[in-house]
Amino acid sequence: MKTWKMAVLGVAAIGFSAMSANAGELDILKPRVPADQIAAAKAMKPPFAVTADMIAKGKDVFTGAGTCYTCHGAAGDGNGPGAAGMDPSPRNFTNSQFEQVRTSGEMFWVVSNGSPLQPAMVGFVTAGQITEKQAWEAVIYERSLGCKGDMSCIEGSADWVSKQPVHEEAAGNLKPEFLNTAAK
Repeated sequence: MKTWKMAVLGVAAIGFSAMSANAGELDILKPRVPADQIAAAKAMKPPFAVTADMIAKGKDVFTGAGTCYTCHGAAGDGNGPGAAGMDPSPRNFTNSQFEQVRTSGEMFWVVSNGSPLQPAMVGFVTAGQITEKQAWEAVIYERSLGCKGDMSCIEGSADWVSKQPVHEEAAGNLKPEFLNTAAK
């Protein structure tokens, strides 16, 4: 009887692991900021100069007070220990196409207010876990993971994003592995 129960539990665990491994990142073209607030979010910019020092401070927030690494992973690739079973999976910040589609202001809005499309992504600023300054620092660090040292990309202004080959109006330029077109 014990052997049978262990076999059932083992099969269930394998099935759950396979299911969570197949949960895809939410389509990067689908905004997580509500439509009535997206224009204001896109227009927001970091309230300080984007420097290597700010990126380092952001990493401290990401791996510390913000607890971002729990879901997004230490490498920012969306594979943290808290990501198991999430559908959609947490955002992969190493995806350089994401930074070309989303502004730093949109990312700040989500860190501050949470994601209406992913209940596990709470508003860390509105919850009082981190300050607005720390949220901006975390966003700057997160953007640095996919921007490969390009400081204009890391700053992520709406003007910069609008000039990229990958943006909402040019969905055909996206690599299929970064565009989850499955209906959610």
